[in-house]
Amino acid sequence: MAFDIEWWWDFQDRIEDQFGFSRIREDVASRFASRIFTQESDISVHVKDRDLVIVGAGINSFTDIPESELLVADGALRACLERGTIPEFIVTDLDGYISDLIWASENGSKVIVHSHGDNLEALYRYSSSIRPICVTSTYPSTGTSCWGGFTDGDRALMMLLSLGCKSVQLIGFDFSKIGDYSGKYSPRKLEKLAWAKKIVTECMQRSSSVSFA
Repeated sequence: MAFDIEWWWDFQDRIEDQFGFSRIREDVASRFASRIFTQESDISVHVKDRDLVIVGAGINSFTDIPESELLVADGALRACLERGTIPEFIVTDLDGYISDLIWASENGSKVIVHSHGDNLEALYRYSSSIRPICVTSTYPSTGTSCWGGFTDGDRALMMLLSLGCKSVQLIGFDFSKIGDYSGKYSPRKLEKLAWAKKIVTECMQRSSSVSFA
């Protein structure tokens, strides 16, 4: 059975109200991203019916990370590279460690770039350095994909469930504190983590395919 995301739009409205996001800027970002990026292939063929692991930015230096079947959430890429592991997929809104991201993409990682109203400059700056397999946006748009989600980790989870991934294990999802690999500091990051917890919890209630490793 397909993973239904109709419930997501109520979450999106509440997030938009809490953080004061502009729908106009979101629409501009999706149109802009669809023009400057060329999506390399259909991501669904790479994830459907697979067992994958998502590594979140709450990972620490003591946590074991598998060497394969990995999708990492932005800053968690650095934790993988420190262990000598190149993940198969990276979900990013370009606020993590960009040099790591570019290097990994040049060495085999498939990059999923999320466009939103606050990363327009980054989208433009790195459009010539990164060739994403997929570009996502906050709202459905021609030229981008949208499966819901707010932070890189829960967005990755909703994407995999929507695309028919067989099972998803979560590593490094700590919603109580800002992780060492979370990238740029934001004073509202704990608020975002609270939403990430709500989203992951909702996904786990709606799908038996998700578990914590």
